[in-house]
Amino acid sequence: MGDLAEAVAKLEEQVENVRMLRQIVERLDMEIAARMDEIETIGGAVLDLHGDLDNQIAEHDYMAVEQSVASLRGMVDVEEVLPAIDAVLLLTALRDDEPVPDLTLPLSAFEDSDAGEHPRLTQEDLDRDFKADLARADQRWEEFWGDHAWTESDERDSHLAKHRAEAEREAIKDRARRAAAHIEKLADHIGDTLWPDLVEAVEAGDRRRAVRALAEAHAAARETEPAYKLYETNLSVQYESSPVSLGAVGEYLSGFETWLTAPEVE
Repeated sequence: MGDLAEAVAKLEEQVENVRMLRQIVERLDMEIAARMDEIETIGGAVLDLHGDLDNQIAEHDYMAVEQSVASLRGMVDVEEVLPAIDAVLLLTALRDDEPVPDLTLPLSAFEDSDAGEHPRLTQEDLDRDFKADLARADQRWEEFWGDHAWTESDERDSHLAKHRAEAEREAIKDRARRAAAHIEKLADHIGDTLWPDLVEAVEAGDRRRAVRALAEAHAAARETEPAYKLYETNLSVQYESSPVSLGAVGEYLSGFETWLTAPEVE
């Protein structure tokens, strides 16, 4: 009976060890899943933000757009995301009894990063397209009215000037739309292209690829700040050209401007 009792005790000890190991593995699985959920949620949040931006831009709500792009930069926060990536990789390696990955890349490596081929746009790009739009508008006028028989000597010049003024207003609006679309392209590039690649890399245990995707997302998110300034500048020009083209926002700004410039009543 002594040998039997000893054997039973050893079996119970083995069972307890297995139970404890299973609990550890389950805890690791829970931690890994929680960190992966954090990472994946960012991609969904970026795509949701893209939808918000679409509505805000359509309504010319430039203050909401500014808040949205600031939120986007906050989502792609290297100091938050990189530790989550490393936690998943480290815990997975411990769970699967694999070599611990090299986690020596410092956060400072992202400070001067200009990684990736994210969408880019400058005022020079916009102005070049603006001039091309005006040139095409002149060409269309010539095609329709160039051979027209004008009854008055100055009628042609008057008609052309009116056409050019309208074409310029439309080109100004289009320039602001292109600047706004650039912000949406950056958000779309992060949410639809870079983040799925990052998630896939983390799931595959490929830290180098995951870090590269994060660096590209960080660079693209950082680009939203000058992108917003570009949008704000060209939207201001649109307002000066045609306040009513900004809808309710234009009416509000016009009313506020009128109130500011109104003489004081004594």
